[in-house]
Amino acid sequence: MKTTRILILGLFAALGTLLMPACTDDSASVPSFVEVTAFKVVDSPSSSVSRYEGCFTSDINAVEITVKTPTENALIGVFELPCRVPILKEGKCDIVLKPAIKLNGISATRSAYPFYTDAIIKNVNLVPDSVIVIDTQSVTYTNYVNFAWTEYCERFVTNPFSPDTIVRLMTDKDSVRSDNASAAIYMSPEQESLEFTSRDSCVVYNNDALILELDYWTNVPLEVGMKSKQTSAGIEETYYSIYLYPNDGWEKIYIQLGRLWSTVFNYYDIFKIAFRVSNPDGIEAKTYIDNIKLTSY
Repeated sequence: MKTTRILILGLFAALGTLLMPACTDDSASVPSFVEVTAFKVVDSPSSSVSRYEGCFTSDINAVEITVKTPTENALIGVFELPCRVPILKEGKCDIVLKPAIKLNGISATRSAYPFYTDAIIKNVNLVPDSVIVIDTQSVTYTNYVNFAWTEYCERFVTNPFSPDTIVRLMTDKDSVRSDNASAAIYMSPEQESLEFTSRDSCVVYNNDALILELDYWTNVPLEVGMKSKQTSAGIEETYYSIYLYPNDGWEKIYIQLGRLWSTVFNYYDIFKIAFRVSNPDGIEAKTYIDNIKLTSY
């Protein structure tokens, strides 16, 4: 009986040890917070497309945060702006903020935009249960970006679109996106659709990221894609990459053309940007576009 009592007491003692709270460093489990507000795109001395305000329109709606210390680069994640992010670290570090955008306007495709520079905040001191506020950060286009086509729709000495009769300049100050004018496509209720392309061909040799930046405002559907060949001996065909719904005001979009370029056109390096405006409801259709930039490496 005495042996049984000793075994029972020993069992309770062991269970008591297991259930006792572990001794922890409280500071290691209390996060510091980093608050990021916004980004803006600004000019840089090396920029080759900075004549117009429209060069710097953007829709940077997220940020990729990395914390750098002498021993590690810790990717914290991608967060919608503005954000307050907990970080389980303390002490001195650098915080790297990569501007992130929605490819094709889809929230699930938020990713760091490769053609904007990073914002780096040096020597930040992370203190548990405190907040580091990082105000609006200025970023520029990177030095290695190639603009295969830019059109700011300010004045058409030679119409940059084809055919020449479809696209006009709109100069109503209440409607223009930036600077003094935007491109306008008008359709009567009797017209079902209009198709046009960039007048000149784009030439891109680097088979990598290919993204079309575009500001648009439309009361009818707008499609954007490419017109090209699959080989030098082939015939030109038009395929559309994205279908944009009517909206209530100017929006900025980053259209991923690389997948269409690779899967349909086999990276053929000469192509045109294609547009199609539809009028399914038979209305007085108005489509405005501005600040077109085709970016690649």
